[in-house]
Amino acid sequence: MKVGSVEVALWTIGALLIVLFLGVLGWQEFERRHQIDAFLTAQRDLPKPAPSPEQRPPQKKTPVSARLSATTHLERVAEHSPDGVALAILRIPAIKLVVPVNRGTGRNELLRGAGLVTGSALPGSNGNVAIAAHRDSFFRGLRNVAVGDVIELDSLKQTTRYRVTDMQIVEPTDVQVLADVGEPILTLITCYPFHYVGNAPQRFIVRAVATDIHR
Repeated sequence: MKVGSVEVALWTIGALLIVLFLGVLGWQEFERRHQIDAFLTAQRDLPKPAPSPEQRPPQKKTPVSARLSATTHLERVAEHSPDGVALAILRIPAIKLVVPVNRGTGRNELLRGAGLVTGSALPGSNGNVAIAAHRDSFFRGLRNVAVGDVIELDSLKQTTRYRVTDMQIVEPTDVQVLADVGEPILTLITCYPFHYVGNAPQRFIVRAVATDIHR
């Protein structure tokens, strides 16, 4: 094969890879918007409980010192999204991030959004809610998060607002970041370094503590 033919072949392969990459990004954006729309529809269609004199007014803040939910684990699962609808919507206004949170962190879940780490607390419940996503897609902006930034996590029945307290870099084997610390917290996980070719060797952790709840 002549040198000129090799160059043409390499340029062609490079162009095809760029087209493929842009296609994946476009599909991910379509899926993100579709899942957010489906979540908002499910949230809107939730049956409203009959009002009683003892009930608090709608949208009233719930003190963080109170438990996020008084229901059992199975009842909490039943409260959450039906099949095909995201568990929650994660919002970080400072980095303009709005992403659906799916069940689990498998390949399909992380291609379509962020994923709830198996075994961690459910969105809208007490405990350590751990959410992961890829550094080169939905969690790309985490590198710009700062202490004090607000994070909102919408479940179908409530919004929990968190404030970022710290960031850290850990080894993939450091599962201590998933531990329950006795208070409602949010742990965001992605690979590190952000600019790294191949499987990144470490994990970037954002830790945030709940500040208030809107039901």
